[in-house]
Amino acid sequence: MDPHQKKENIVHYKLDKSFGPAGSVAGFFLLAVGVFTVHNSWPGAVLIVFGSFVAFSSSGCTIDFDNFRIRFTTNLFGLFKVGKWMYVSPNMKVGLSDAHLVYQVRSMSNRSMAVTTDDFRVFLFKGNERKGQAICRFKSRERALEELGRISDLLGLQIREGRHDKPPKGQINLRP
Repeated sequence: MDPHQKKENIVHYKLDKSFGPAGSVAGFFLLAVGVFTVHNSWPGAVLIVFGSFVAFSSSGCTIDFDNFRIRFTTNLFGLFKVGKWMYVSPNMKVGLSDAHLVYQVRSMSNRSMAVTTDDFRVFLFKGNERKGQAICRFKSRERALEELGRISDLLGLQIREGRHDKPPKGQINLRP
């Protein structure tokens, strides 16, 4: 590698499975059935492709810190990132919020199964909008705060504080 060549500072974050945890398990099942039946008939190949799509597709975010750009992506098959780059402007802000997601699946016998996930997410807010777009997620608040500070420093963005009267549901006040 040429010592004068600059290495790009690009970070990729993975957020959520596109079809949720139940869809991902169903995709792995279809993939396994496809692998098992592909030698007998061509529909096995179709099951492999469809199962791979459902099992591995996810959402994510890519940040190019050197060029001050960000891209919210859909990762098709877990490999192909689809999304548009947008430049980070000085009026944007980053903030931290906790997320409580519930994935619920009902069976044909009307039984339901719920899977819950609790995590902390770093969001990008455009101007004074109340709702932002998730950049990354973490299980611990400390790790999320570290990444929030890192993203804020590298992109030159202000950290959005919670409202003083009533913070929006889920938004975390950074001051103790």
